[in-house]
Amino acid sequence: MDLANWVIAYLGDNPHLSIAVVFLISMGEALLIIGLFVPSTVVLVGVGTLVGGGKLDFWPIFVATWLGAITGDAISYWAGRIYGEHLKRMWPLSRYPGLVRKSEEFFAEHGGKSIAIGRFVPGVKAVIPGIAGMMGMSNTRFATINVISAFFWSLAHLMPGVFIGRGLAVASQVSGRFALVLFVLLGAVFITAWLIRIVVMSSIPPLVRLQTRFVEAAARRPGRVWHWLADTLAPDNPKALRVVALSAVLAAGGIGFVSLLEDLIARNSMVYLDLSIANLMQSVRNMPADRVMVVLTMIGDGTVLVVLGAVIVAWLAARRAWTIAGAAALTMVSAALFVPFMKILLQRARPEEILGSADLYSFPSGHATLATVVFGILAVLMGLGVGRWGKAVLFACAGALIVAIACSRIYLGAHWPSDVAGGLLFGITMTAAFALALEATRADRIAPVSLGLVSLAIYATVSAVYVTQGHATAMLSYSQPTRANVITREYWLDAGWKMQPERRIELTGETGEPFIAQWVGSLNVLRDLMKEKGWQIVPTWSWVDVLAYSDGSNDLDALLPRPSLHEGRLADLSATLPSPQDQGRLVLRAWATDTLVTAADGQRDPLVLITLALERKKELPIVALPHDVPAPANDVRAVLKLFAEAVHAEAAATEPNARAEPPLLVHVRP
Repeated sequence: MDLANWVIAYLGDNPHLSIAVVFLISMGEALLIIGLFVPSTVVLVGVGTLVGGGKLDFWPIFVATWLGAITGDAISYWAGRIYGEHLKRMWPLSRYPGLVRKSEEFFAEHGGKSIAIGRFVPGVKAVIPGIAGMMGMSNTRFATINVISAFFWSLAHLMPGVFIGRGLAVASQVSGRFALVLFVLLGAVFITAWLIRIVVMSSIPPLVRLQTRFVEAAARRPGRVWHWLADTLAPDNPKALRVVALSAVLAAGGIGFVSLLEDLIARNSMVYLDLSIANLMQSVRNMPADRVMVVLTMIGDGTVLVVLGAVIVAWLAARRAWTIAGAAALTMVSAALFVPFMKILLQRARPEEILGSADLYSFPSGHATLATVVFGILAVLMGLGVGRWGKAVLFACAGALIVAIACSRIYLGAHWPSDVAGGLLFGITMTAAFALALEATRADRIAPVSLGLVSLAIYATVSAVYVTQGHATAMLSYSQPTRANVITREYWLDAGWKMQPERRIELTGETGEPFIAQWVGSLNVLRDLMKEKGWQIVPTWSWVDVLAYSDGSNDLDALLPRPSLHEGRLADLSATLPSPQDQGRLVLRAWATDTLVTAADGQRDPLVLITLALERKKELPIVALPHDVPAPANDVRAVLKLFAEAVHAEAAATEPNARAEPPLLVHVRP
């Protein structure tokens, strides 16, 4: 959130730069072919978020977006008017003959409306204005449609971001951490929807090429099986391309699930990655976000999804689509049985104990699996009644809802990230298998659009009743537990220290520098000790400090040390000490663990893990970037000596009758 605040503040202080960016992006999105590769949606929704947050004025941004869209289409139109048919033989249009042909057909079918419609249709949107000019559309007619359609296109791209930004602004007034959680959730949902739409719309050309090559190769090979495959997957077969695409999804999902399972069983990196992300999520939990996440997890509960699945099957049966109803029921039941089977087989513990839950095991996530299967089946069936663009929208919306439910499971501590990933991959595999089975049967009697509307209406009603009646109980079940592992000082000195990790664990699951010592005592005492010995305490790291990194001429003293994570947590204390002889500075970092060490008098102190690194500045031409290297042995010994002296001094100052043991202890790993 600090990084987002810095970006918002920077653009808010430089509104002319924001205006220039949205103008160029909007113009580039409409240029011939170039518009295929311009991420206009992402940028404009992001800028709209800044507008909603009050950092940018709406009208200058809207006018710049509108004028950019008008200019881009006008340039493409006049290129078509000037060069005519010769434009199709020029680069880059010469590289995309299929796209040009499809755009010509689109223009011939819709006429002047294609300019307005084409703005919202990926693929043809970057070619239609040039085709209009090439085919002789009048200047006045084009200009009128261009100006009006650009107006509504600009609104459609900016207003979602404005609403998101306004929501984040309100959320930040309630709680900064709530705004952070909401920002991450909306980002994950939006990126998922955007990626699904892009994948659905852009995967067709490479799949067509793959299909053509496979059919040609199969036709040349002897044998009836190869000839049957060539006939079945021939390009003139309307179902062939869908079969190829679904087979690719089925294979990718199955391979991904097996690979994840193998990595989970055989390697520690996945376990460390799960732990780091889980700790990071728990560190940002707050009551407003808990309420939102509990609602999301409840609308993905088995009770609600079973009702939705039953409605889908009942509708299909009522329409006498017995084969499809059986396939849908079999797919859902198989997924529902697979989840407990895998949980019992692996017996992987959950991150947190869920109050009142009889399900003790974690992998895979039942919510993620069933949500993917049920919503995936519904999207597949509804997709039978719409075109390719409609399918992209349907799958994007379904994916966004599924990801929101999946994120809630990680946030609430109900599942590890790999549990959710496994559920998503298996659910995608099952959905693809259902869609393949659907290709082998007739589906002309199921009324797909009506099926979707009725199913979603019932689902929304059941979800509303379920959440209203059970939200308070669910909030109690998913309440954040207070984690503390209490051990005695004797046990810690004897064997407990060995239970702590030897090295810092990165967010990716990889290990970093070693822990040189374990400290039992107050972090405030450690902070005062480091200050007394000449160390400089590092202030709370803010992403605003990244500005100093952008100047390659800055010395190391002007840069804060890089933030380091251990198991997803930032260091609770960081301190630096210049080390001219090593051409850098020493950086000490300390993390308070969940372990409390109890002394003989009942005093409990946190167990703190300490690292020491030597930080130097990388010599880069543009930016200044510090990086860590292992601390020299002499420096490590000096720091450990400092700790030992502090412990002995504290022990000498302790009154014999006041406390049997010194309040500070340090244990060094051999």
